[in-house]
Amino acid sequence: MHRKNHILMIAFCSALSGLLFGYDAGIISGALLFINKTFTISSQNQGWMVAMVPIGALVSSILSGHINDMFGRKKSLFLTALFYIAGSLICALAHEVSHLIIGRFILGIAIGVGSCISPVYTAELALEKQRGWLVNLFVVFIQLGVFFSFVMSYVFSHSGNWRMMIGLGIIPAIILAFGTFLLPESPRWLILKNRVKQAKHILSSLYGHKIAEKNVQAIREITERDPITLVKLFKERRYLKVIFIGAAVSFFTQTVGINAFNYYAPTIFQKTGFASPASATYYTMFMGLTLVLSTISSLFFIDVIGRKKPLLFGTMSIIFTLLCITLGFALVTNLQILGWLFLICAIVFMIFHGISIGPACFLIPSEVFPLRVRGLGMGISVAFNWGANVLVAALVPVTIQYLGVSTLFGAFFLITLIAWLVFYFYIPETKGTTLEQIERNVQANVKSSQLGSHFFQKKRCGMLISLKPDRVSEYKALHQHVLPDME
Repeated sequence: MHRKNHILMIAFCSALSGLLFGYDAGIISGALLFINKTFTISSQNQGWMVAMVPIGALVSSILSGHINDMFGRKKSLFLTALFYIAGSLICALAHEVSHLIIGRFILGIAIGVGSCISPVYTAELALEKQRGWLVNLFVVFIQLGVFFSFVMSYVFSHSGNWRMMIGLGIIPAIILAFGTFLLPESPRWLILKNRVKQAKHILSSLYGHKIAEKNVQAIREITERDPITLVKLFKERRYLKVIFIGAAVSFFTQTVGINAFNYYAPTIFQKTGFASPASATYYTMFMGLTLVLSTISSLFFIDVIGRKKPLLFGTMSIIFTLLCITLGFALVTNLQILGWLFLICAIVFMIFHGISIGPACFLIPSEVFPLRVRGLGMGISVAFNWGANVLVAALVPVTIQYLGVSTLFGAFFLITLIAWLVFYFYIPETKGTTLEQIERNVQANVKSSQLGSHFFQKKRCGMLISLKPDRVSEYKALHQHVLPDME
């Protein structure tokens, strides 16, 4: 197999967990319309039933980082597939609300593990010049999963067969389970476990002997540094900055309102002129398709323009979209006009989310954490993602019932304003920077927004000094006598 096709196949197979993530997260929005006819569920219990997936994901993401670092990326992906299969079967065969809750909790465990492992696995296998779009395939597959869930919700809306809607998720789960047997282990994880020969063989098969030798040397340099313990990770300021970056991107991805659309769009549509279940699920499909296409479009520029510029532009556009929805539900009284306004704003929201916050959510955290704690760090970031997801999933129906849709989106508007400021001041641009260079910058305690820069580094008087490229020549001219100390 051609080397380029080989890494692409690996990334696609890894990203299948994202397809399952999106499908199982999105299918509940359409299935709820018919589950409510099978079981009697209050709005509070409905919210918590929806929230069982993010609750399960929150629990597993906290633990999966340790599992990921201990057992490796490949075995952890296989475990993810098994949980997806079990959860899908339990939900599809449920005859009590408690069965649905248990099944969705197990699906949440699978999603939490997968969302920690897949981006890290792909980031560690990809070269820096292609890392952005390959990792972003995971996000594309999430949106594809959401879109397929909306399509299946519409297809089965006439029969109301919610069991089939949920049960179809078992098909990609089985493909993922078998696909993991064809995947190589992460070379960076192998080197961390002193399995250098095996890592070099994998890198050589992907990129050739010359690149493999260079990468192995750089990775070994990083792994030979003093180990980073969990206590050290939370104690030292340079690592706390990285935790903040991962947590902030993950938290704000959820609290700008994406899952209010993914989980409850049909429910919100029924507050407008599009009240029938068929109409509500039909128009939701357009939202899902838009999100898929916009996320796919990000593949073509994320390694050219970078991560930060689209993140800032997209977030600012989302702010204006949320303001329109807030004012629309507060001021517009014609339900038909309100329905079209919400649909248009939702589509615009999906466009800008797909090119900005969506890709950043899993890509940036997978890049900024040091190798020794990358799985753990990703787990912490994803835990913030799912913690926010739990709040959104549980509070949206209650907020709509007691405070109204306008208040709900007004809250999202204010949170997104804060998110833009955090992104502007603290998020680094990591385009084209190796994971090892980013780790050197972390070790040098470079400020958060500069962690992705290509710094010139050397030791002087026992201290690691970092300089931007435009100051390297100046430094060399002034310190010719210490050049042998260069790192």
